[in-house]
Amino acid sequence: MQCVAALAVYAALGACGSQPPPGIIGSVEGFAGVAVADEPSAVLAARDVLAAGGSAADAAVALYFSLAVAMPSTAALGGGGICIIHDGEKKTTEALDFLPRAAPEGKIALPAAVRGMAALQARYGKLRWEQDLAAAESMARFGIPTSRALASELATVVANLAADSEMARIFFRPDGTPLKEGDPLRQELLAGTLTQLRVRGAGEFYNGTLAHALVDGAQSLGAPLTIEALRSVKPEFKPAIEVPLGDQTLYVAPPPAAGGVVLGELVAMLTEAADFGDTQPAELPHLIAEATKRAYIDRASWMQPFGETSADPAELVGEDHARKLMESYDPKQATPVATLGTMAREPENPWATGFVTADQDGNVVACNVTMNNLFGAARMAPGTGILLAPAPNERGAGYRSLGPAILASAHNGRVYFAGAASGGETGPSALAQVLLRVVLRDQSLVDAEAAARFHHNGDPDLVFHERNATEAELSSLTQRGHALEPLEIIGRVGALWCPKSLQSDPKTCQAAADPRGFGLAVVQSE
Repeated sequence: MQCVAALAVYAALGACGSQPPPGIIGSVEGFAGVAVADEPSAVLAARDVLAAGGSAADAAVALYFSLAVAMPSTAALGGGGICIIHDGEKKTTEALDFLPRAAPEGKIALPAAVRGMAALQARYGKLRWEQDLAAAESMARFGIPTSRALASELATVVANLAADSEMARIFFRPDGTPLKEGDPLRQELLAGTLTQLRVRGAGEFYNGTLAHALVDGAQSLGAPLTIEALRSVKPEFKPAIEVPLGDQTLYVAPPPAAGGVVLGELVAMLTEAADFGDTQPAELPHLIAEATKRAYIDRASWMQPFGETSADPAELVGEDHARKLMESYDPKQATPVATLGTMAREPENPWATGFVTADQDGNVVACNVTMNNLFGAARMAPGTGILLAPAPNERGAGYRSLGPAILASAHNGRVYFAGAASGGETGPSALAQVLLRVVLRDQSLVDAEAAARFHHNGDPDLVFHERNATEAELSSLTQRGHALEPLEIIGRVGALWCPKSLQSDPKTCQAAADPRGFGLAVVQSE
């Protein structure tokens, strides 16, 4: 029998053939869990934690910190995010808000992700904190090949990154071009930061020597970060917003992650006020376009500048509101935007990433994280390896479109679906389409992910469609009076789908990273 390797920085088993103890890769027999994300090496780190007996929360923490090394474009330590967490034993679901809000001094976002992950691990973890950080620390110190996911994002911001000498040193080749897929990516300073976090805990980031180094580094760049502001960062567990979906409940993120409300409105419109499951294929693109059109015009009436809402979120996702929004829906004709309301177009940050983890005990975590812009502020605090994020602003930086979700039974706690999407305004739309295709149209998760997506922003009055839409689908839209515009990608969704529930039959569970990206999905079992 082949020996099983231990987690990084921990001793290997003394002998082969015996059942490894908890905390060692291979200690779990049979189904160990699921991990899905937009970057493969981070998924593998989460897989190893699950195989060592870690919980979904442990896997999510390992995955996040590995993303901070392998995909800092959207998940660096200077940012934040929001998670939905399902407790398999208690049969409860809640949200964890650690969004990267503006520091009191403005300009810079308060880095909330480290404390957010610590809160998640403290409440739901089974392994030790240092075990969850081990893989990320090793990746930063010894280096990893640049993934296709990171290389594709590096290629879009060459000029911004080149302006910062430390960013250029890490992410550029000697000839001045950005790293390509397979090029070595090594971050010694970030490794040192992760070592301090592993040994001293998350408090070091907000109160210790590391906190002072971060503040000094940020201030040297003109970013007015203070120790007092760092100490004020407090992640918050909150009730998730509940949306009925058949016999289950969809749990979505609360504001200011306003994507959760938009997702909830879409699901309510497409199930309570219309019938997504039984709609004929010729009408389906039109139904999606009309629902998204109404959701985004309605969003303009309740969403405040940085994602807060002026209305009760529970009412916004309720059946009565959904029916009111869809009362003018005509299955044979596009509804003119001018008859539905007005909205002012504003820039919106499309850059974020999402991930999903689940374990053998029925615990599930779905998260979105962001740097409020691609590579955040494109400045790295000297001496720390920490990439800074800009504060949310009127130029579009922010987190308001984030909104992970979990579908579970409120009665027995069984989980059926979990997903997280990115892509700015198109994220909630994409997630709704994937969710409803698997739940109501009996598609496999892979087929639902691959299906052409449609989206209407409300303004301009155009239906955006992906290029794999069929001629019949496009013709069905133009015949109903829609103007069309192709887009390469409408959202990016990572998801878990268990038709018989995660707890009842994990062997039937499907996991998929969006084919529009370069991620990975793993169902870990013997």
